[in-house]
Amino acid sequence: MESLDATFSEEWKGFCESGDEQQYKEYLREIEFPYRNVLNSSFLIAFCSLTEHVIAAITKENVPDSKNKEKGEKGKGNWLDKNIDLLKTNFDIELNDTDVKLFSHYIRIRNCVAHNGGRISGSKFLNQLKDAIEAVEKYAKNGNFNMITTKDDYLMIGEDLISNVVIKSEEIVERILEKI
Repeated sequence: MESLDATFSEEWKGFCESGDEQQYKEYLREIEFPYRNVLNSSFLIAFCSLTEHVIAAITKENVPDSKNKEKGEKGKGNWLDKNIDLLKTNFDIELNDTDVKLFSHYIRIRNCVAHNGGRISGSKFLNQLKDAIEAVEKYAKNGNFNMITTKDDYLMIGEDLISNVVIKSEEIVERILEKI
């Protein structure tokens, strides 16, 4: 904390001396992003990753030769889509496509947070990320949730996104397990 305080104090001093509005915005972003966003970002990464491992384990256990089939589909969808397609091929699983699509958007947002520190520009799949942000923002407005915002080219993860990730994950996994 002393190191962080010293860094922020030095940056604040630099801003005060320069009066530069852009430097001030960057200073505020550096304060707001780590302190407000780091816990929610950590939860997002953890819950999406947990869901990935659970669904992959279910697929591996219940679909013969699933690992080879999944590798053969490289480039066609994310891990959730690939595993669900493999499970649907072998079991009569009915999933709410809206939930699966929404969770796929959560995965793209998670990937931005995990692989690009939440910075939007420079993300590997920028167009898909922008589509995911737009879809989640639209979903949030329908439910009046605090799910995601963008600020100065960074994703700000809201508390409601985390609870929704957990709920959607549980619903998807439960529906899969009911049919296996």
